[in-house]
Amino acid sequence: MRSRVRVVKIVEIPFNKFIGVEKVTLLRKAIMRIQSLFKQMTLVALALVFAISCSRSTPNVNSSPEASTSSSFKVALVVTGSKDKNSWAQACFEGLNLIKDKFNAQVDFTGLDNEDGEATLRKYAQSGYDLVIACSGGYVKAAEKVAQEFPRTKFAMVTTYPGNNQNLGAVAFRSGEVGYLTGALAAMKTKSNKVGYIVGAPYPVYKEEEALFRRGVKATNPSVQASTAFLNTWIDTDKAIKVATDMVASGVDVLAINADQAGLAALKAVTQKPGVLVIGWAKDQYEVAPGKVLTSVLQDIPNLVLNVAVLTQQGRWEGKLYKFGLKEKIYDFAPFRGTLTSQEEETFKTIREAVTTGQIDVSP
Repeated sequence: MRSRVRVVKIVEIPFNKFIGVEKVTLLRKAIMRIQSLFKQMTLVALALVFAISCSRSTPNVNSSPEASTSSSFKVALVVTGSKDKNSWAQACFEGLNLIKDKFNAQVDFTGLDNEDGEATLRKYAQSGYDLVIACSGGYVKAAEKVAQEFPRTKFAMVTTYPGNNQNLGAVAFRSGEVGYLTGALAAMKTKSNKVGYIVGAPYPVYKEEEALFRRGVKATNPSVQASTAFLNTWIDTDKAIKVATDMVASGVDVLAINADQAGLAALKAVTQKPGVLVIGWAKDQYEVAPGKVLTSVLQDIPNLVLNVAVLTQQGRWEGKLYKFGLKEKIYDFAPFRGTLTSQEEETFKTIREAVTTGQIDVSP
């Protein structure tokens, strides 16, 4: 007996028969809006990624940046001189302590008697330090050699240096700013029309500073004669005292002294002479010779050093030169404490503002 096969005809019923034409139209519009919104969100996300990638090539670092902490971060600092003599070396050491506190880092410090630091830099790299900071332009050749040997270690100079575009870079001050301003101040205060500038070494950063000191003097008072000297040492106190006292003997009555340990000794010596005024450097040195120190160039060396670690921890250390100055508040001047008249203070304030805003050119 043949079985019967029942054929069922399937009839397709349009979707709009169930929900109506108007509702279908609304649904389609809603789907189109969702698709449009998704496209917009995708474009925004792509734009954000592009912006971030661009910002990494030109880092903008301030003096108190935020960064995550890491207890495994190892940082070493090498500098010439003692860390407890109110000097450049001490300020660099304070910067190392800022790194320690901010990142919970393991840190080590070496103060050398000279700038032959190659063995010390290599020792730290071999010991697995993530970042090795050399706080002097005198370590450039040593750092270049050791950085090439240890490409995975980050090295930093605290001086004007272009970097190797890999693992060796630098942070520095825009030294022309304070060079110009100290020259202007010296020219304002001299009675003999002879002023002087003494610095520890002829590194590019200090050659720039010296040139701008002269420019500031001439722009303020063309009749003033400027004498300058590079000591080629930061620690030879006898040499610094001789150079400074010789300048005073020649008639110089206002001296700007930027020579660390050696300069501090020279400052003490020349301020014993009647009528001699000085401009200190790195820290407020007023108490060394009250009434004889016009002001001091305040360098926020600790935060300058800290910024090296911030860039490193953020993955933004690109082996380049990063400069900071008055605008970023890395530079400042100590209070005058009555050493200037009110008119002289106003004049200095006006010149400073013009330098900070770029109205006065302080490029080398």
